[in-house]
Amino acid sequence: MGSAGFTLADRLGAKSFPCSIAGCTRTWISLSSGKGLKLGGRNAPDPNDPASGMCDPCREKFAKLQPQERRCERPGCEHTWTWSVPAQMEAFAARKPPPQMLCATCEEKLAGLEDKPVPCSVPGCTRASVFSKRAQLLAGAPDVEVTPAATMCGPCEGVFKKLKDRQVNCGINGCKNKWVWAASEQIQDYATGKPNEPPRRMCDECKAVFGGVADREVRCRTSGCKKTWTWSRSDQLDACVAGKAPPKAPHRMCQSCLDIYSRLKDVERPCRRPGCKRTWTDKRGAQLARAVRGKTGDPYPHYCEECEKEMGDLEDRAVPCKTDHCPGTWTWTKAQQLVAGVKPQIKEPPPVEAVAAGAATPRSNGNGAPPAAPVEGQVVEAAATPAPVPAPGSRRRDRKRRREIRPPERRCEACVEYLKDRKTREIPCKNCATPIYWPPESQLQTHLGNWAEPSLCGACKRDVTEAARVAQREALRHPPLPGQQAPAENGQGASAGAGDEPAPAPPETAADEASQSASN
Repeated sequence: MGSAGFTLADRLGAKSFPCSIAGCTRTWISLSSGKGLKLGGRNAPDPNDPASGMCDPCREKFAKLQPQERRCERPGCEHTWTWSVPAQMEAFAARKPPPQMLCATCEEKLAGLEDKPVPCSVPGCTRASVFSKRAQLLAGAPDVEVTPAATMCGPCEGVFKKLKDRQVNCGINGCKNKWVWAASEQIQDYATGKPNEPPRRMCDECKAVFGGVADREVRCRTSGCKKTWTWSRSDQLDACVAGKAPPKAPHRMCQSCLDIYSRLKDVERPCRRPGCKRTWTDKRGAQLARAVRGKTGDPYPHYCEECEKEMGDLEDRAVPCKTDHCPGTWTWTKAQQLVAGVKPQIKEPPPVEAVAAGAATPRSNGNGAPPAAPVEGQVVEAAATPAPVPAPGSRRRDRKRRREIRPPERRCEACVEYLKDRKTREIPCKNCATPIYWPPESQLQTHLGNWAEPSLCGACKRDVTEAARVAQREALRHPPLPGQQAPAENGQGASAGAGDEPAPAPPETAADEASQSASN
């Protein structure tokens, strides 16, 4: 650099120009002064000389190039197209290979074609790619009907290049294995607008166990309902646990039962016990069960909570049959006792001290010996205890006796069955053939072995009795001599042989006989 601040290039008039070839990044220097030209420098670019604005490598290449005839790009076409020198220079500057071009004939065919939209090949994508005219021409159009190949649209193709297979945890609870979410499946979620989150799937081990799980139709939990509800596959997989068997279906209602159940409410209904003013709750579930079975109206009456508790403290009692001399019993149920007003008796256990004292000190029987053990069927008398001293003013209360509710009089089941189809019988008298009316109650006594079936009517029995009395009076008036048989005995034997009277006589027959004698 000189003292005045000018360089040698400034003194020679040097200027830097870019290369005139499109795509070339090099430059060349122009020496416009006379001294620069004498030194072999280049002058400013000349518009008439295309090589004057090129860099040195491009000028050397330009001097060697000539227009080339290259073959048409379309398969099967034998025509050529001309690759000009400027186009060759641009390819040289950009370091590109020779381009693929069409001949003039193919260009005319290309002008007659149109771009076609092709649906995207990704399932679920609503966009489309373009089947260009050039691609149609290269495929054989318009001479051949061309079918476009399945291709992705621009957005899907751009995203697909960035996707990779992903390792995702198994969807079964408690499983630590993983499964592969492929890129082809990820692009489908992108095409349908889903978020970039993997779906819930199973690993290979869990798929072998739970892979057969599918939607199931499960019976409705409502009693009497024959409809079903759908247990989806996803809900079943939520309940599955790794290493365990598939779970059982939960208890649920079908949709129709759910609709009915949502409209129902608990209802308070009166207690079943007569005279009780309390209520019991008719639950929605019970109402639903009746509705499913088609039952309308009020339900079967129930007891309230207090009455249920009282009936729980009661016990069924065996009551003797009301038929005389019948060993059978009938059951007085807890419900019948509750309706009759029977109160449960509170059973208080004896004190532990008293039981221990009684067991330790047995009473003697007066002779100094301990008492003997009670024989079966023998009633043991309780120890005499001093009567409590009544408090003043308690006499009136002591006089009030607690009303004891007694069971009704009924027959046992055997007696009821025996009397169910029985009718009054007519038994002919053994002597006069007069009918004797034998009612079902008397037949029952005969069946039980308490009475004998009658064989004589009242009149015949009266005659027999009178004859026996006459014989007794005659025996008293005329006692028999020694060695003779008493006539009373003969009379009694004759009367017994003639009458053949059974014993014992039933009360009804004796009453008839008494009424007949009173009328005579």
